[in-house]
Amino acid sequence: MTNKNLRTGAIGALMDEYERAASDLVLILEKLPADKFIKIYDSKTNDENGRSVNSIIIHVIDAAYRYANQIRIFLALVPVKPEFKIENTTDAIRALNKVLTFTANSIEGFWNLTHEQILATRQQTKWGLYDIEMMFEHAIVHILRHRRQIEKFLSQ
Repeated sequence: MTNKNLRTGAIGALMDEYERAASDLVLILEKLPADKFIKIYDSKTNDENGRSVNSIIIHVIDAAYRYANQIRIFLALVPVKPEFKIENTTDAIRALNKVLTFTANSIEGFWNLTHEQILATRQQTKWGLYDIEMMFEHAIVHILRHRRQIEKFLSQ
């Protein structure tokens, strides 16, 4: 992280932290054997997104596109939903990097929004009343929470 050029502004800082959270997840995926990626760790859960590392990663990527598109809506940009397919850790890392690039490209030029401009993005969403800052915070914690879930699976 020390060699990286940090972005300016509140939104830039949030994007940097989003990438940092994702990079911690990538470190786990890079070392993960193929059999552990597809292994069913929780066969009793009713949550299809929480059975394996693979299912968690698909959920994380899908949610990341939803968050990015909500951010695009906050900024009066048209939402876009790229397709992705994840069958192994290489696909997972590639898809994660792609959604981060999509998010960063979506907010290019908006790094330095003022507090008032951030508040002006506030609107009702499927998660409740959110603004761009709150959506980024939600997205960051989402990755952190699922990284922890994967770590717990792998410690079994």
